[in-house]
Amino acid sequence: MKSNKLTRRNFSQLGLAAITWSALSRSRIWGANDRIRLGFIGVGNRGGQLLDAFLVHKDMEVAVLCDVFEPYLERAQAKLPAKVPQEIDFRKVLERTDVDAVVIATPDHWHAIQTIWACKAGKDVYVEKPLSITVVEGRKMVEAARKYNRVVQVGTHRRSSKLYAQLHELIKSGKIGKVTVSRAYRLSNMFPGGIGKAQPSDPPPGLHWDLWLGPRPERPFQETIAPYKFRWWDLYSSQMA
Repeated sequence: MKSNKLTRRNFSQLGLAAITWSALSRSRIWGANDRIRLGFIGVGNRGGQLLDAFLVHKDMEVAVLCDVFEPYLERAQAKLPAKVPQEIDFRKVLERTDVDAVVIATPDHWHAIQTIWACKAGKDVYVEKPLSITVVEGRKMVEAARKYNRVVQVGTHRRSSKLYAQLHELIKSGKIGKVTVSRAYRLSNMFPGGIGKAQPSDPPPGLHWDLWLGPRPERPFQETIAPYKFRWWDLYSSQMA
């Protein structure tokens, strides 16, 4: 009978919520009985979903949780059978020697920096879509993965869908003519009120606003931006979000 153990050797076989994962360390030989120790950077909406999916696999271990919004940390901790370290600053996660890989599910404007620094710190990476906001960021991320011999997997899991594979073949066949551009959009803009309107205000308790902004210009907190609605702002997201 085929073993369902999630070891470092078979991590590449893991099916997670329709995501086809690459091996986090196929270029390195690890002990077959070792548990994979993961650091979760960003445990909000999508990060919480990823945490749920991983927790059904008993051969992985949550080494540390990280988020700039403390209520998210509390919610994630409540899912775990035992207390684990918690961090506000993702750099503390990368400093840990007991973390094999990191799962990054932060706002989009953080993806490039966190992935590059994780590679530099010797961690393999699963990073949520979009990989980056700009082409330059994406290229730097690829360079870092190659330079530090890391495996980086991007959570664009729909690319594995049969529907998209069929569409690819249809375009490739030329049956619908030459396709030069494609644009996708979503009709639901938090219908009917959209993201609403808000004036600058104090951040909610537990939100470390300066760390949320990170590499972006300093500005006052606004509830139509964080912690969830950043997806409607081009400074913090992209059309893939």
